Amino acid sequence: MAELTNILHADLDAFFASVEQLDNPSLRGKPVVVGGSRHSRGVVSTCSYEARKFGIRSAMPAAQAYRLCPQAVFLPVNMPRYQEMSRQVFAILSRFSPIMEVLSIDEAFLDISGCSRLYGSAEEIGRLIKEQVYSELGLVISIGISYNKFLAKLASDMDKPDSLRIITESQAMEVLKPLPVSRIWGVGQKTEESLNKLGIKTIGDIQALPAGWLEARIGSAGRLFWELAHGIDQRALEPEQERKSLGREETFPEDINDTAYLEKLIAQFAAELCRKLRQAGLQTASVTIKLRYSDFKTITRSKTIYPCNSDMIVTQVAGELLHHAYNGKRPLRLFGLSLGHLSPAADLEQGNLFEPQSNADHKEIDLLMDEIRNRFGANAISRANLLPDKDTE
Repeated sequence: MAELTNILHADLDAFFASVEQLDNPSLRGKPVVVGGSRHSRGVVSTCSYEARKFGIRSAMPAAQAYRLCPQAVFLPVNMPRYQEMSRQVFAILSRFSPIMEVLSIDEAFLDISGCSRLYGSAEEIGRLIKEQVYSELGLVISIGISYNKFLAKLASDMDKPDSLRIITESQAMEVLKPLPVSRIWGVGQKTEESLNKLGIKTIGDIQALPAGWLEARIGSAGRLFWELAHGIDQRALEPEQERKSLGREETFPEDINDTAYLEKLIAQFAAELCRKLRQAGLQTASVTIKLRYSDFKTITRSKTIYPCNSDMIVTQVAGELLHHAYNGKRPLRLFGLSLGHLSPAADLEQGNLFEPQSNADHKEIDLLMDEIRNRFGANAISRANLLPDKDTE
């Protein structure tokens, strides 16, 4: 009997940099850094694999990236273009399964249960996705397939770039055993150091422990790490239509405390999420930000608002929450924005006397921008707060 491999993780390789190299063939084979100039205080959003050979990584200060590789090509973030390409990739993924959980602009999970009659084995499905993404869009995508989300995501990352890896249940323990504990979901630098002090350096070290040993020493996270080390992950896929909220978050490869970058991230997330709300005919009545520090302490701050689907309002509210909750001193490892209390958007909206701005103030502009994007592409128009800084190159 064939082993179950029904969860597929798709992850575009060096997505932003790959799009830039696709649009400008002269950049192919060169170290490309997206997300700031060598003279700015910004951070690297992503970089090509040619740049990674010099030690450049996402969330690294752009000035440091320049010191590592002065010959690199530094480019500003062109988010509308990346969003348009992302939508085309997800459209290809949706051909293979109606059950898709979008994790970020460049990665998603698919539940491919029952798809074999149409497309063949799990490996054949993975190869078809890779072929169609490359032939139709010119982008390289890595695929990981397994029986749960943790292992599928791990598999997609193991042989990057341009990888296709399958981890079956019978293989899981041996595949996991030699890997460092940092490969477990949720284990960052600080947690890794804490585990090392306990004599735990590899996932195999956790596998050798009794079930409750780690939990007794580091709390509930210890139980989670023990389960993941044994290939156990009970999380189900969350298709967007089943969610009661919409959210985006970003885990930084290196902790950051760049408030300007966080403000830009808020504007980006708000634009993405509110466009989804408008497309679905929904509005939100609550805005929540999530801050996770390097020691894994996580705080959230929320505000109830008059129902809207305007990214300008959401950006303003989330920005206020950020400045009240974060002073820019302690580095963050994750930032998230979510919109809750979703409800159908009314055709006729009544202004709210108690809100400085109402959804109606922005509705005509939002709808006009959506129409322009639908007709001419996502990069046809953008808000000023998402344009590159003047000092980016």
